[in-house]
Amino acid sequence: MRHVRIMFTALTLLVTTLTLPACAGSRNQPQLADASATAPSAKKRPEDAVIGRLDDPSFLFGSRPLAPKKSVRVKALAYTGCSIKSKRTTRGAWGDALTADVKAVAVSPDLLEMGLDRGDVISIEGLPGKYKVLDVMHSRHDKTIDIFYGNDACGATQWGKRTLNITWQ
Repeated sequence: MRHVRIMFTALTLLVTTLTLPACAGSRNQPQLADASATAPSAKKRPEDAVIGRLDDPSFLFGSRPLAPKKSVRVKALAYTGCSIKSKRTTRGAWGDALTADVKAVAVSPDLLEMGLDRGDVISIEGLPGKYKVLDVMHSRHDKTIDIFYGNDACGATQWGKRTLNITWQ
């Protein structure tokens, strides 16, 4: 979809450049816009506003503004992938493999309704690095995250249950 948008934008720029008397990158274009604004007989066309935005490279190729960071206070628990019965790789609710080197969290369903989604990266207060949302908790939990500790049962036990802030975009 992104490639289609880029091709459409390039085609629109080409058509705009060929139909306007001045090139999109020339210095004469602002004078042309000023002359049409001061001329009493010139009517403003709705297309002019669109053409002006298409001539602006920062509009076309610039990054979109980042969404404001969201923050919420949650209960944080810890869990492991240890299982005596199974030797298979632990998997999250969406089927993502949870190995010892993955920094993953499970979130309660109400946090999903607040805007978190699978694969979102969150920061956890008091822990270094970023964690990925790869699992979902049972619906009985509210405003709760579960931090994946791999096979470190001792570390998960030491973590216990804490209340802290998480942030994401």
